[in-house]
Amino acid sequence: MQYKALAKGVALGVTVGTVGYFVLQASAGEKHRLKRRTMRAVQAMGDVWDSVSDMLHMQ
Repeated sequence: MQYKALAKGVALGVTVGTVGYFVLQASAGEKHRLKRRTMRAVQAMGDVWDSVSDMLHMQ
């Protein structure tokens, strides 16, 4: 059995479930803020990934 894959699947399921709960319980203004913050987080992760990728290619 692949425990690493199982752990990733469980973590992803918990994350998706938590986000889904917050979106369903949020008001319209809260949903707008949540979307904006999510986009900022995704952009930040993209920037981090680009930086790591650049560092790996420099060597």
